[in-house]
Amino acid sequence: MKRSDVTQPGAADDPGDPEASAGAGGLFAGWERSTRQWALVCAALTSAVALLIAVALIRSGQPPGITLVLALLPSVGVYLWQTRAIRRRRAVLQQPFPSEWEAALQRDVVFFRVLEPAEQQRFRRQVQVFLGEKRISGIRVEVDETTRVLVAASAIIPIFGFLDWEWGQISEVLVYPSRFDGDFQFGDTHDQNILGMVGTGSLSRLMILSKPDLISGFRNAADKRNVGVHEFAHLVDKTDGVIDGVPGVGLDRQAVGPWIDLVRRKMDEIEAGDSDINRYALTNEAEFFAVTSEYFFERPGVMLRKHPALYAALEQVFNQDLRTRAVALRRELTRKRPKFGRNSPCPCGSGRKFKKCCQGKVAAVRGR
Repeated sequence: MKRSDVTQPGAADDPGDPEASAGAGGLFAGWERSTRQWALVCAALTSAVALLIAVALIRSGQPPGITLVLALLPSVGVYLWQTRAIRRRRAVLQQPFPSEWEAALQRDVVFFRVLEPAEQQRFRRQVQVFLGEKRISGIRVEVDETTRVLVAASAIIPIFGFLDWEWGQISEVLVYPSRFDGDFQFGDTHDQNILGMVGTGSLSRLMILSKPDLISGFRNAADKRNVGVHEFAHLVDKTDGVIDGVPGVGLDRQAVGPWIDLVRRKMDEIEAGDSDINRYALTNEAEFFAVTSEYFFERPGVMLRKHPALYAALEQVFNQDLRTRAVALRRELTRKRPKFGRNSPCPCGSGRKFKKCCQGKVAAVRGR
């Protein structure tokens, strides 16, 4: 994963405008700019080599005009090839946001429900891009639309504070029907206790998630556990090339030492039984970071009250101040999962009544 000109979200962007979101000055402007710059470099190098060959051919007697024209064609092709991802992404963003996806977000993703309307639109666009560019494959299990949306939400929640974040180091998420063991096996054995995993070595561009645990992580949003957020937090940690509990974002050199000291103090508190942080955080520093990331995004108000220094550090790492959302999150957690009345405004934002818009599709998603 990389950050191309990471920028804080601002009110100047209009998330509802496809051109603003996909083009210059919008949500993916930094990524487009760096992609075009690299394409120009590749095209220029290709052009230089082609022109050298063209000069040699002209000296050998080939007609200058046609030779020079033909020499420029490879560089044009290289530029078009290198910028194809931009055109694909723009095509993805031009598609309407599926009502099934909207229903899943409204029903299962509390983080999404408490966002402001403009932020929700930006979240939707990031869901579209993630699902349009990453493979989500079921291994002996059906991957329904709810599962796909929850995988995408898991990826977006930790990096929502960065407009130009790109998940460049992951290409596919494998969804398993249950928990699995260290050999990636699932079935009837007794030592299958792994909920999710970020691949390493030859599997470094893969992630594995247990479908039941992925879904329960979102549907029980008060237990400070979410395996999807946990695994993508590991990838945030890996921005400096290694998963070691010292994330490569949000911490400058002066902040690394205090962060390590804070982690050690908090691990001592867990060991002594004086902390509400999940004991799995004692596994190592990397797991401490991922476990406390789950806590940070699910119960920010509780973390702020019980672990203010840890909250402040994670707020800096993720570039997200959840204090303003803490009250709304707490209110959402006391409510039951949203139910849409037949005459309620449709959650897809169409302006039509629910019964005349997405009711049938929502029912289909609920049944999965």
